[in-house]
This record gives sequence, C-alpha cells and structure tokens, in this order.
Amino acid sequence: MIEVRFHGRGGQGAVLASELLAQAAFQDGKMPQSFPFFGVERRGAPVMAYTRVDDHPIGLRTSITAPDVVVVLDPGLLRTVPVTEGLKPGGILLANSRLAPEALKVPDSVRTATVDAAMIARAHHLGSPTMPIVNTAMLGALARVTGIVAPEALDRAIDAFVPGHRLDNRAAASDGFQMVRTGKMAISVERKIVPPVILPTPSLPEGPVATLPSRTLHTAAWRTLTPQIHLDRCTKCNFCWKFCPDDAIGFDSAGYPVIHLEFCKGCGICAEECPPKTIEMVAEG
Repeated sequence: MIEVRFHGRGGQGAVLASELLAQAAFQDGKMPQSFPFFGVERRGAPVMAYTRVDDHPIGLRTSITAPDVVVVLDPGLLRTVPVTEGLKPGGILLANSRLAPEALKVPDSVRTATVDAAMIARAHHLGSPTMPIVNTAMLGALARVTGIVAPEALDRAIDAFVPGHRLDNRAAASDGFQMVRTGKMAISVERKIVPPVILPTPSLPEGPVATLPSRTLHTAAWRTLTPQIHLDRCTKCNFCWKFCPDDAIGFDSAGYPVIHLEFCKGCGICAEECPPKTIEMVAEG
C-alpha cells in the first residue's frame, strides 16, 4: 500500500487532488481511499488531504501519520508547517517550488522533487495570478516521480471529475509530468500495511484563549499575501501598528515599521488602513 499526504491551502485544490489521485488509481484497477482534513475553514488556511492506494481492499480508516509520499501545493507551507513530520525513511517530498530539489531543507532520509506548478497553472489560466490552482500540475509530477498512476488514468479522472477547464487541466498535468525535477530518486515504495499511529486529539482553543494574538496562536501559516512596506513613502504615522490585530508589527531603530512575518497572517488590514498607501500585499512564493 502507498500512502500519500497532501498539504495545501484552502482554494488551491488539495482535496480535489486527493480525490483525483484516488479516481485515477481506480481507473488503473487499484483499490483507493481518499478523505480530507479541514482545520480552519477559511480560504488560504492550511488544509490536509489523504490518499491510500493498494491492490487489495483497504481496511484502515485513520488519518495518514506515516506517509510514503508528501505533496506540498504551496511553497509557503515549507516554512511554516512541519510537512515532513512522520514521513517514512526513504519517503518522497514533492513540492510546488521554483527551487531545485537539493535546496529543500529536509531530513537526510527524505528524497525530494520539485516542480514550478504555480507557473504551469498560470500559463494555463487555472485560478488567479495570486492564487493559482496547482493540483493537476502536481498530480502530473506525482505520477512521474512515483509511478503510482499512469498519465492516461490521470487524464481519464480529470475528464470525469474536474468541473471545468478539462483540457487546460490535462495540459497542466502533462506539463507537471514533463517538468518535474528530482534529486536522489531510486524509487521503491514499500507496499505493506503499516499499523496506524493513533495520536491524541489536541485540545481546541475555547473562550478567552481564542482571543489571543497570533504571537501566541502562530497563525502565520494562513498567509497567502505578504505585506511589503515601501519605506521611501512611509510617514511613520504608526497606523499599521495601531490596527494590526495580531501584534505582528514593530519598529526599527529609526522608527520605521517592521513586519514580523512569523506572526503575520496576511489579513491586509495594515495596507487598508495606511493613509499614504505605502503597504503593498504581495503573493507568497
């Protein structure tokens, strides 16, 4: 059995990617299983989805905590989310990134592959320039580096289950298949059932805890747009600091504002409230 864990953001198509992989595996005559995990149901918030593929019926009904393959749809998550957590020794990390596979900061036991899926999606007008829908490009790359499904099966799944722009999505999958870059990649994924690791359910914030700032809750992983301050036009009015809901803005020795990106969730309030409009919201990645 092969277990795949997808990491993405709300609106990027991570859940659909998981479902399409399962449908393509079914087209190949295999036994798949697919299901999502939603945290904060907000566009841009981190999302996980899971797919299992086997030659026999799958009896497991747990989340995937020890995947063979991790697929990361948003490069910002590589900095803010422990995406390789639980990845088996010799497992594969496939990331949407402009970087070479060797540039990814991962444990030595992890094999890496990268593809510029955002560029591919924009070229085929999938999504928007600031939020490209990269799922089909990533699935094409996944098919190439793992052989988990045949490209023809992936095309059939796209034709049957993608709601629109099917030809563009098939072209994106083909580009992902052709353009993926691999590091050390002698691929051989074990096909045996691994006993699930049952983790305790974390307690959810309630009452006063939910009102704490991002410096405590660490919601930086939500960010899809990053504020950039043009200091040449800054008047030091401090409105950005006054209106920031997450205490993510400080000041340098000259009194100019500084964004603490580890705590900023990219809400854009600072850009809205800045009187001289010196703050620009720029797409991540």
